[in-house]
Order: sequence, then structure tokens, then C-alpha cells
Amino acid sequence: MPISNFPKGFSSGLNVRGFPILNTYGGDVFWVDSGAGSNGNKGTFDRPWATIDYAIGRCTASNSDMIMVKAGHAETLAANITMDVIGVQVIGLGRGTLRPTITVGAFDGTVAMTDANSVIANIRFVLEDTDDTVASAITITADGCVVDGCETVVHAMAQFTTHLTATDAQFVEITNNKFRSLHTASSTSGIVVDGCDDLLMDNNSVDGHFTEHALDNTTPGSADEILRATITNNLFMNRSTTAGDMCVELDAAATGFFAYNQLVGGLATTAANYDIGNMATLESYISDSVGVDVASIIIGTAAV
Repeated sequence: MPISNFPKGFSSGLNVRGFPILNTYGGDVFWVDSGAGSNGNKGTFDRPWATIDYAIGRCTASNSDMIMVKAGHAETLAANITMDVIGVQVIGLGRGTLRPTITVGAFDGTVAMTDANSVIANIRFVLEDTDDTVASAITITADGCVVDGCETVVHAMAQFTTHLTATDAQFVEITNNKFRSLHTASSTSGIVVDGCDDLLMDNNSVDGHFTEHALDNTTPGSADEILRATITNNLFMNRSTTAGDMCVELDAAATGFFAYNQLVGGLATTAANYDIGNMATLESYISDSVGVDVASIIIGTAAV
């Protein structure tokens, strides 16, 4: 691989998917690659480790250490990947199907973001056909975590019950992700966010048949609403036609901005497909016509 030389005094750093990794970056950078790696290696570019969880265990808390996962990396979970080091960042390289791929199914595993300020980006999640349901691709229980550019892939036989679940975690950012389920007999929910105040959710696409909601914030209890949230530029679709299976349902006390989102539900009237609680709505649209060429209306317009 050719080496890039930077002139003496170069100080602007280098970004990969918006994350700085050279010169001005103070954390350690480690490498993972299943194709050429071994957990007996040193975690360098030329001698990468084989698994993400092993790499996380080599990181230093609050040092913003970064784990670069090479394009083509693949691992099947036999245990959870637990992001239990404060500030660790797992960054996948590659595009399309060359992005790092995590397979779950026989073991009902998850990426568990349990320590604050963790980041996971550009990772694909696929399901085996050995297990009909997997609880959640990603679970967040710590403040300041970021999930960016990740994807769950539709499987003909297996399902994620919920694609991403965040619980009692403040300042979470869920951005640029794509979560997909089958169009019939599918997942329970797409994204669940309970008790996640100051949430940022932007530019996600969630599409499937959900027996609850594509976006769900409805766990009972006064502490479980989302306060001061910013939910913008997302596409949410629930293909279920069963009463109560909504596209978006938020706690009645939810607050913040709900702006420039596009919603499609399978229920008979537009009003039946969403409830955004007490959030301020700005130019978001709703349609009750899955698969039908019918214009949507701005949320807040009289139901049709």
C-alpha cells in the first residue's frame, strides 16, 4: 500500500467519515481485519486484530481511542460486542457490501453500547436463518453515544425484534442509518428510544412491517418520554394495517423539534398513523397509502 507523506508542520489532521485520526488526533488508532488479522497481533495496520470486541478491550477509557475496521471484515457473533470503554470509536471502512459485516442469529447477540461517548459507524448487520428472531442489532444504555451510517439487512426467514434500542441515555445521536424488515410478519419496532433526553435523530430510513411502531417512545412511566429531542429529515414507514401499529408514536410528554420528516403508515386515516406527543412540528408529511400513489399531507392538517 502506498504511504502518503505530509509536510513538516502539517497540522490540520485527516478525517475518515468525519472522524480525525492523524496529527491533531490524540487517541490511539487500532486496526481490525478478519481476513488477515489475529488477536495475537499488535493491532496495527499491517498486523490487525481479528475481532472488534478484542480491540475494544485493548483501548483506554476517556482517550477517544479509534478502532478502524477494514473493508471486507466479517465476524459472526458468539458473544456480544460490548462497547464498555468510555469514548471508544468503531469506524467501518468500505462501501456497500464491502462494509464490515456483523452476522447474528444462532447467538442472539448485539452491539451493546454500555459506556459513555461511544461511536459505531458504517457497519452492516445481517441475520442467519438459524434463528427466527434476534432482540436488537444495537442497544444503547450510556450517554453521548453515536450510531452513524449503519444498516440492518432484510432476511427472508429471520428478524430483528427491534433494530436499535436506546434506554435512559442522554445526548444520543442516531444519524444516517438504514433499518429494514420484511413487509409482512416482521419486527416489533424499528427504533425504540425511551428516556433519551436531548436526542438527535437525523437522516435515518426505517421501513418494515412493525407490530408496534417504526419509531417508538411509548414505554409507560413519566421518566421515559424524550425531552428536548431533535428529530429531523427521517423517513419512517410502517406497512402494518393493524389498528394501533403506528408509523411514529411518542410519549404524550415528548418535547423538542419534529421537522422535515416523511411518514407513511398503513392505517386508514393519516391521524391514526402518528402521535408525536408535545413536540413542535415543522413541515413534516404523513401519508396513509403504503404502495399507493396518493399525495401526503403536512402533519397538523386535518386528517383524511
